[in-house]
Amino acid sequence: MYERYNAECFRLLKDMGGDFKSDGVLRIPDIQNISAPYRSVNNASADDKITFLHVATKQIVRLLNNSNVTNTWDKTKLDNLLNVLNQQSTNLGDCAAQVPTRMSKYGKQLKKHFRSLKKFLIEMKYSKQSWEQIRKEVERHLHRLLYLANTMVEY
Repeated sequence: MYERYNAECFRLLKDMGGDFKSDGVLRIPDIQNISAPYRSVNNASADDKITFLHVATKQIVRLLNNSNVTNTWDKTKLDNLLNVLNQQSTNLGDCAAQVPTRMSKYGKQLKKHFRSLKKFLIEMKYSKQSWEQIRKEVERHLHRLLYLANTMVEY
């Protein structure tokens, strides 16, 4: 089920802006922060991984659910992506609510990374280029989340 939602998110991300180009894309200063939360959760329990997937998906939704983004992408396509992400988040939240977790250990690094992405958007005045970099970052997160989901025997 997770893989199906994830595949749909990849498709919708591509539909929103086409192929990911490396030329002309801005660099986010704190980009290295993306690997820290994923490295630390790789060896976590399946329960913690489910909660991490839930929190990360919610963070992606919060990042993209921004009134300044409609100048960059087609609103219908963005809404479709947000609907899929929200459904995925709801499903993960239902699973996460049933398990004990130590999410604060992993969540702090994850939330710090997403704060740096929001700060980047503000500093770049929500330019089209900055949103394209965010789109690329979201794709990177989805790849890492899919890998993390695949490390669990059952999810």
